[in-house]
Amino acid sequence: MSQQPPQEVAAAALSNSSVRLKRQHELAVDFAIGALKTRDIRRVIDEACRVVALGLNARFVKVLRYRHDTGTLLLEAGTGWAQDEIGTAVLSADDASPAGHAYVSGRPVISNHLGGEHRFRTPELLARYGIKRAVNVPIRGVPESYGVLEADSPDDEDFSETDLVFLEAVANVISMTRERVVAEADEKHRYDHFSETVLNASTDCIMVATADGALEFMNRYGVTQLEIADFEAVKGRSYLSFWDADDVEKAQAAFHQALEGVASRFEGMCPTETGVAKWWDVSISPIRDDHDAIARVVSVARDVTERHAHEEQLNALVSMQENKLYSSELMMKEVHHRVRNSLQLVQTLLALQGDLSGDATVSAHLQVAATRVMTVGSVHQRLYEESGVEATNAGAYLSGLIGDLQVLSSDRQIVFASPTITVPARRLAPLGLVTAELVTNALKYGKGEVRVFLEESGDGLKLTVEDDGAGFPDAFPKPQGTGLGMRLVNTYAGRGKNAITVDRTVPFSRIVVLFKTT
Repeated sequence: MSQQPPQEVAAAALSNSSVRLKRQHELAVDFAIGALKTRDIRRVIDEACRVVALGLNARFVKVLRYRHDTGTLLLEAGTGWAQDEIGTAVLSADDASPAGHAYVSGRPVISNHLGGEHRFRTPELLARYGIKRAVNVPIRGVPESYGVLEADSPDDEDFSETDLVFLEAVANVISMTRERVVAEADEKHRYDHFSETVLNASTDCIMVATADGALEFMNRYGVTQLEIADFEAVKGRSYLSFWDADDVEKAQAAFHQALEGVASRFEGMCPTETGVAKWWDVSISPIRDDHDAIARVVSVARDVTERHAHEEQLNALVSMQENKLYSSELMMKEVHHRVRNSLQLVQTLLALQGDLSGDATVSAHLQVAATRVMTVGSVHQRLYEESGVEATNAGAYLSGLIGDLQVLSSDRQIVFASPTITVPARRLAPLGLVTAELVTNALKYGKGEVRVFLEESGDGLKLTVEDDGAGFPDAFPKPQGTGLGMRLVNTYAGRGKNAITVDRTVPFSRIVVLFKTT
């Protein structure tokens, strides 16, 4: 019997993990949005159990509330348990049980082998249902935790760190919903101790502004990272005034979208008060009042300065290596071989890190970066095989690259057609990056078969990418979000702002890029 190649096994595992992460992210977001619209905490807790069961494929989920009078954990809500046990079953809250340890320590606990655990005893309730593995996270509160959110399974498949992050996200929504319900009953406290404690515990920069853009709140992390000596000195200042001049327009557009009830993202540079440049990945969302009117806007920004620096270093490294390869024919073959191996390692590490990341946005960025590194690596693979030639067949190179991209999307067909076109070897990497970017976008946002055509056009090349989608939005190709993909296409095409054209004469998606070969 033939065995499945290791590459296909790894690709399938990566695909399954990506689908699971995406599903968990969607469930967590939908749950959080729903929780914002209700004051019924019981309904939120019941929904949390349902969401966790779906996200972890777990039959048994429960919320355990700590009872001060007995010092035990009460099974307050859940799925999979007998109905007469909801509201009556009691578990120990001491440090010798998984749930008790999570409550006492305030830290999550994964127990993938309860039968062989030396740290904890298996609660009688779990043993009765044949539970083999469990994951517990505390439902925090002020001044003490509310209880524990737990998922249990009689199956053999282990819970992972990404499952733990998903469970914590749901537990945090429960915590904040409970706090909001209490706070709404006492409107004289806009931000009480619990709210500020939760926000100040975040490692993101969180700002809350009024509808007219005046800064109303900033958490401690944001104050520290922006080197603000006293928040009162910047309170009331315009939210837009914090952003670098080149990014004010993006921040303003996102803020206006939030006022219209639409959450959005952008990436920009917000320097510290002392002028140190810092890059941020920002999500902006509306905050509604009791009358469902948008009264405030919340901005959650994650520091991505280090990633920007790494991207610049990687671009500089690629540029330096290509210059050396172009000027030294004798060393070209060996250098291509080593660079190809190094980039293959970088690609693997990026893909693995993306798979293990608990943050869906970071995971998506790392997967895109892995694809781009794979594209550059395939260039060096071809030049190594051809002993460092100065010019090569672009069609044959793109055919191999598209074959690699096809592996990453086995459910969508990619068709490629090109005559024999010889281009300078140093232009293969830019051509590959442009092609990979457009094909990846078609796979991500388009539909049906993806068709790629390469042909000569004047003193350069014309690259066309089509799919069966409904077409591009009217504002395209104006960058949205970070805009890094379209900036890469513009930069590497070598034709400036006129490089990209969207063909709107056809009833499907078609984008054309003019590529400079000299």
